[in-house]
Amino acid sequence: MPEKHYHVCPRNCYDTCSIISTTVNGVLVSIEGNPAHDYTKGKLCPKAMNDIQKVYNPSRIRYPMRQRQRFSGNWERMSWDEALDMIAQKIIDSKKHDGNTLSLALNKYSGNFGALHNAMEWLFSGMGPTTRAVGSPCWSAGVDAQTYDFGKFFCSEPREMGHAKLLWLWGVNPAWTAVHQMPIIFDAMDRGSKVICFDTYLSDTAARSHRFIQVKPGTDGLLALAMCKVLCEENLMDDKLYDYTLGLVEFIDYLTNSIDLTEAAEITGVKAEIIRELAIEYGQTCPACIWVGFGLQRYTNGGQTLRAIDALGALAGHIGEKGGGVHYGHFETWKFAGAGLPEQQNRQLNINRFAREALACDKPPLRVLWLSGRNPLAQDADLKHWHRLIQQLELIVINDLFLTKSAQAADIFLPATTHYEHWDLNSSYWHYWVGINEPAINPVGEAKSDLEIAWNLSAKLNRFEKGSCSFPTSGSERETALKQLGPDMLRMLGLNTPEEILDRPIKAKFPPTAWENHEFVTPSKRYEFQSSRALAAGLPALPVFEPALLPSKETPLRLLTPHHSMMINSQSYQDALSDYYDLYINPRLLENYGLKIGETAEIWNEYASLQVKVKVDMSLPEDVVIIYQQAIEQRAQARNALLNSNLSDMGDVAAGGKGLAINETFVSLRKLTPSERSF
Repeated sequence: MPEKHYHVCPRNCYDTCSIISTTVNGVLVSIEGNPAHDYTKGKLCPKAMNDIQKVYNPSRIRYPMRQRQRFSGNWERMSWDEALDMIAQKIIDSKKHDGNTLSLALNKYSGNFGALHNAMEWLFSGMGPTTRAVGSPCWSAGVDAQTYDFGKFFCSEPREMGHAKLLWLWGVNPAWTAVHQMPIIFDAMDRGSKVICFDTYLSDTAARSHRFIQVKPGTDGLLALAMCKVLCEENLMDDKLYDYTLGLVEFIDYLTNSIDLTEAAEITGVKAEIIRELAIEYGQTCPACIWVGFGLQRYTNGGQTLRAIDALGALAGHIGEKGGGVHYGHFETWKFAGAGLPEQQNRQLNINRFAREALACDKPPLRVLWLSGRNPLAQDADLKHWHRLIQQLELIVINDLFLTKSAQAADIFLPATTHYEHWDLNSSYWHYWVGINEPAINPVGEAKSDLEIAWNLSAKLNRFEKGSCSFPTSGSERETALKQLGPDMLRMLGLNTPEEILDRPIKAKFPPTAWENHEFVTPSKRYEFQSSRALAAGLPALPVFEPALLPSKETPLRLLTPHHSMMINSQSYQDALSDYYDLYINPRLLENYGLKIGETAEIWNEYASLQVKVKVDMSLPEDVVIIYQQAIEQRAQARNALLNSNLSDMGDVAAGGKGLAINETFVSLRKLTPSERSF
């Protein structure tokens, strides 16, 4: 008989879909959306639609493996006992050699979210102080910016956006990356709401909007500040601002003396009369909402850009307004209980410069590296540093589903379960829902969950050396997941016992409108145009415009790499389509470089070169080229070979480390002769 099971998609995605799976005789046969979830409403995005194929994919690794020589592809099957013995022995030996556990490093992020995916952190905490990757490659600068402005990182319930009469989608493409928000936007449009999309190129979302405003990359903060100046000049500011804000006089003074509309128009590419028109409409329309995408803050001035947009919302009085405000994301439903282990004085390395900083560690140097939920050789900048670090390391372990580019560098591969094979608890950084994830099938092959791997390795370590790891050596996945609902989370969800979440997804009991009573949690308890915390961090106290990096004569083209509807970073939800990347360019570039559509060309900079096939996008500026995330065979050169590790201006305070200024990657382009082409 068919059996139903309930899941929460763990991908690093706005929607965090609630899923119902069906099994027959222990085999996963179908998945569908869960109608009991009031945000995803029984629908799934395209990324979930190949989940069954992913679970049973012939390329999925089902057993522990050992590679005799890194990058050789010479893998051989081993038992779990053998694998854990090797890892435990190396950990014990390294600890004895150095007199501490700092030579053991964990580099983990969001290959999959979920409370029990923190088991790797818990395991390493149980060993003592270790070396950790901290920060985020995703949203660090914006998180800090909103923390300075509001006191914490929080946004309104996303359905509130549907009440806006004016909706600005600024650097976000929900048609591809947050599909469950699109019906809310379309419903608002049907009721007469106006939607304007600000972006560098004509995205699928921009094409569905009433109006598209094309902004030069890295100048969005100046555009927001110029509109702030118009609000001041037109007396369209909230007349109660002095009651609940700090630094208003200083901010107005900055706008008056430092922001010029004519100059802003030239820098941003948006005409001065359009800047004024947009600002007046925004100031006169209530409610008005801005949704800020993560890409806007992936510049060296990214945090200042977010602070400028926050200030625009505050100046017009839209913060705390039902259907208004500035949406970015939140942490509030991520407050899981953890493992109850003591905090360790870990050695912290910025995740965006991990290899570079790891090479500088000498007391002691890194000896063991564990990669979990990460694929740095396909994602990180500074690949030359990664390859140097790989040569230095004595043991590299990865737990994953497939032999990724990073797995090619590993000594030991441990097969991990999918979310259809283990218990977990997951929540969103966008909507307010939290849900349990239950297993539908037994693990495929000998795959194990992160939690089970952590228990088993802790047991091995304590067998080799009693007391060497304080993390538990066994337990119940189900009970561990439920224990993540501590008293704070239970109150947040309105539950009396953790077991109540087994029945259905639960929505947190937050007011739907963020900051509705203008009760902020900044040091002043006000919205802070002028932030003492920012000043203490070595940043301007006010939101100001600081130019992003610009292309050089040698590398005149800015390379952008937006998300595709079927990709999240290096996780592909479609079969590999080709061995090469498509490069989208302006038609004039095609002519300038003597290229034809579909022809092979090369982009390069001081770090690497990459052969591409040329396609045309008429909406692109002449100095911007795009490679969308694509499903590419392993043998293809990775795009990230072109990246350097320039960091954003913010991120240390709330996100743990500055973000990666990935949108400041610059390349040159040339036509290849037939003999130079590899495809």
